[in-house]
Amino acid sequence: MAPAFPAEFPVNSACQRCHPAETQLHERTRMAHAMVPAAQSAFVQNLPDRPLRESDQGFEFRFSPTLAGIDVTARRGNEQATGVIEWVLGAGAQGQTPLIEAGNGAGNGVLESRISYFPRLHQYGVTIGQSAGSSATAIAALGRLQNSRDLQSCIGCHASAITRDLQPVAPGVQCVRCHLGADQHARNGGKVLNPGKLSGPEQVRLCGNCHRTKPPVDDSQLENVRFQPLRLVKSECFQSGKLACTTCHVAHQDARRADPAFYNEKCRECHQANSGAKVHADARNQGDCISCHMPYVELHPALHFTDHYIRVVQPGDLPASVLRTRPAAAQN
Repeated sequence: MAPAFPAEFPVNSACQRCHPAETQLHERTRMAHAMVPAAQSAFVQNLPDRPLRESDQGFEFRFSPTLAGIDVTARRGNEQATGVIEWVLGAGAQGQTPLIEAGNGAGNGVLESRISYFPRLHQYGVTIGQSAGSSATAIAALGRLQNSRDLQSCIGCHASAITRDLQPVAPGVQCVRCHLGADQHARNGGKVLNPGKLSGPEQVRLCGNCHRTKPPVDDSQLENVRFQPLRLVKSECFQSGKLACTTCHVAHQDARRADPAFYNEKCRECHQANSGAKVHADARNQGDCISCHMPYVELHPALHFTDHYIRVVQPGDLPASVLRTRPAAAQN
């Protein structure tokens, strides 16, 4: 969870003075844009001229820009509810979901928007985890009410620092989120955590603060495929003690999704060096290791993930209906 800091909390600009290359690379990553102002979001920039509407004669949604953000109104007949979108969660690769301050600040709470934008499909749809069809009330059409614990979990992973009343001070995953102590270091010096020097288990625990090391329900749920640390720790590669998150993921950059040769080399670095774990011939002629050993899974037409449980995949490990061929520029 992101720590609570005052409004003068230093963000990436403070780090850039001494670490310009790393900061510039990071600012182009998806994590750095995990939470964006409404006007900068793909959700707002792709809104059609016509209103959006639920199915089954449900509520109609109208959006309009204001100085505070984006006003949203859900209306069906004489029933309506309004709110303001100031922040949108998600970098936009898989999807973007707004947070709605219901009642124009009248104290009706913060809602997870019922409507999300899915760039892969180039369309709007019901937010994953919320029920489809027509909403029972106008406020339900706007979204699902978030309690303080929900917001701490939600904003706490999409922002690097929040105020004590759960407002983002540093939206997105910024330097200080992974380099613990960077805030103090930027002010007056002091030690800073370098995650690259952590052991594999320590890295997994750090990344797992948001990417999860424990299943939300139980270990049998298919949706667990999306939680990379949770799946990675099952792998013999990880249990060998030779694999950490940064073994394959370059710090300050997005995953190299269209570069199978890069990951092939990562596999060879261990398997060719270990006489007991030789690299075998590519019998399927697919050209990369992970297409066989880390299945590409579709949990929803808009959501695709690489299963980080590295293994010899057996028939029935995952339902055949969710397995997909990895595209050249897969967005996992």
